[in-house]
Amino acid sequence: MKFFLLSSLFTLSVSSFLVTGCADTQVAQNSGEGAARYLAWYDGDYQSDYKVDRAVADSRLAQLEGKPPTVAQPDEYLEYVSLLDADGRHPDALKKIRAFMETYPKDKRGVFLLAVHYWRVQKKELATYFFHELEKEQDFPWRSLLLNDLGMIALQDKNRPVAIDYFEKATKAQPATAAPFVNLGALYLQSRSWSAAEQVFIKARSLDEDFEDASLGLGVALEGQGKFEEANSTYAAYMGNHAGARSVLYNDAMLLGNRLSRKEEASQMMLRYVQSGGKETAKAQEIIQSWR
Repeated sequence: MKFFLLSSLFTLSVSSFLVTGCADTQVAQNSGEGAARYLAWYDGDYQSDYKVDRAVADSRLAQLEGKPPTVAQPDEYLEYVSLLDADGRHPDALKKIRAFMETYPKDKRGVFLLAVHYWRVQKKELATYFFHELEKEQDFPWRSLLLNDLGMIALQDKNRPVAIDYFEKATKAQPATAAPFVNLGALYLQSRSWSAAEQVFIKARSLDEDFEDASLGLGVALEGQGKFEEANSTYAAYMGNHAGARSVLYNDAMLLGNRLSRKEEASQMMLRYVQSGGKETAKAQEIIQSWR
C-alpha cells in the first residue's frame, strides 16, 4: 500500500516522494484492518523526518512476536505478516502469506498482501496483475487501499489524470482510509488548489489524527490561502500531542518567523528542530541567524 509522504520541509514547495502506505489507525484492532495500518510508517527511504510513528510499528511487531498469531487467527495473522514483510523479512512473510491463501482461498486479503509484497520486492508486473484482479471484486474489504495503490502505480507511470481518478475513487470507498485523502491533497497542493486541498486534508485528519502528513498538509493548504493564524493553530495542535513531529515543527517555525513576525519564538522552535537532529540542520541554523 502506498501514498505520498509530503516533504518535511514543505513551506509551500510541496516536494513529495513515495513510501509504502497505511490504513486508518482509528479502525478497531480486530476488524482485519490491522494488517495494513502500520505499513506507511515502515517503508520508504525516509528523506523527511517522518519517523515518529515507526516506533509504534516496531512496538506492535515486538508485541505480536511475543506470541505470534497462527493462521487460525486470520486478522491478527495478517497484521503480523504485513509487519514482517514491511520490516524486510520477505521470505518469511511470503511463506506465511501463501499459508494464509491455502487456508483461506476465498479471502482476498491474502491476495492483496501478496501483491503488496511483490511491489515491495520490485516485481511490479506481478503486483499490478493482482491489484487489477482485485479491482474486479466490488466487495473487497480493503477497496480504499487497493484503489489508492492503483493510483500510486499510475503516478509511477507518470499518468497523473488516472492517478487522480483512482485516488478520488479510493476516498469514496468504504471503510474509508486516510492515505488516499493525503495523496489527493498532495496533488492539489502541487497545483496550488489550496481550498480543495484543505478539505481533503481535514477529512484525512478526521480519519487518522495521528497521521503527521494530514496535519502538515492542512497547514500548508491554509498557508496557501493566507490563513496564517489557522495554520499555526493546526501545527500547534498536532505538536501538542506529538512532541517529536519535526516536519510540523519546522513548518510552524518558518510560519512564525516569516509570516507572523514572531521571530524570537520561531528561533526557539527552529533551535528545537536542530537539537532534535533534524535533517536540514545547516539550513535551519542559517534561518535562525537571519531572524536575529
